[in-house]
Amino acid sequence: MYDYLIVTHIPAFYKVNLYNELSKKLNIYVIFIAENTIEQRANDFNVTKGLKFPHSFLNKGSFQNRNLKVSISTMKSVLDTVKYKKLLIPGWDLPEFWYLVFSHRKSQNFLVLESTAIESCHNGIKGWIKRFFLNRVGSVLASGKEHIHLLNNLRFKGQIITTGGVGIINKPLFDRQKKQYEKKFLFIGRLSEVKNIDLLVDVFNSLPDYELTIIGDGPLYNSLNMSVKTNIHFLSKVDNKALVDSFLSHDILILPSLSEPWGLVIEEALYFGVPVIASRNCGASELIMDGLNGFIFDPFDKEQLLSIIQSINVDKYSELLSGVEKFSINEKDNKQVAAYTSAILNFD
Repeated sequence: MYDYLIVTHIPAFYKVNLYNELSKKLNIYVIFIAENTIEQRANDFNVTKGLKFPHSFLNKGSFQNRNLKVSISTMKSVLDTVKYKKLLIPGWDLPEFWYLVFSHRKSQNFLVLESTAIESCHNGIKGWIKRFFLNRVGSVLASGKEHIHLLNNLRFKGQIITTGGVGIINKPLFDRQKKQYEKKFLFIGRLSEVKNIDLLVDVFNSLPDYELTIIGDGPLYNSLNMSVKTNIHFLSKVDNKALVDSFLSHDILILPSLSEPWGLVIEEALYFGVPVIASRNCGASELIMDGLNGFIFDPFDKEQLLSIIQSINVDKYSELLSGVEKFSINEKDNKQVAAYTSAILNFD
């Protein structure tokens, strides 16, 4: 019998890394809704090789073009053949998840919550729908503080376990070299309105002595490219395996999102020894110790971001690097795996 039957959207690399680690300690079976997604940061964002746990795909091709009838019927077939103690559901956003939560006992249902109080409405009809869903959930594995804040807003009364993450990043070996501050800043992500790239462009257009590299693709690519000055450079999306060079050739990562359920790129930057300036509306901003390994700012306050950037000099940058060195991604990930392990032991 499996400890967990895990259902999730796609085989994103960070989810597969997490499940591979969980499979060393627990018996798990994973159902992926689809093989890939149209919206991805890099060509190797999804992985279908190296999965060290039993799994099934409900749909071939992209998540956006999946067939709901195929999803439900294939899922029923898997459920009939697999025995498991607990069911892990990654949200309330799909009909597949509603089918699952109402076809299992409440005590068997675990919700993996990656939505936060910042971007997820808890009032009105939307809030009522989420509370209705949560009434069928016995326990929640919540990523962090803002995720728990959402549960409190929705008046969830069940058990809450904090995981401290949404998955495990790739951790390639690299040569850690002493860095000198060169005023080189980096953004990595999808170029959409919620990422607040307009603010970033406005700030760096006013800072000709500072460089900004924007790595990513999306609906705003062309309009942003037409509005930048020569100190701002655009690169199309870069494969995950090549990100190490991008991080090591820049001084600081900036993630200015208006809302961000987590922000895995923050973890990646810290792993590669790069300080982070993060929007306070990013879930993973709780990994940033303001002024020590980076800065946290209001994504609606251009002047605050500008002031933070201009406050960084050679000495301050050296302090930030020291702060980053004290942060352990491995320790964070070990706690994440332990949260899943303790959850099944405590509620077996």
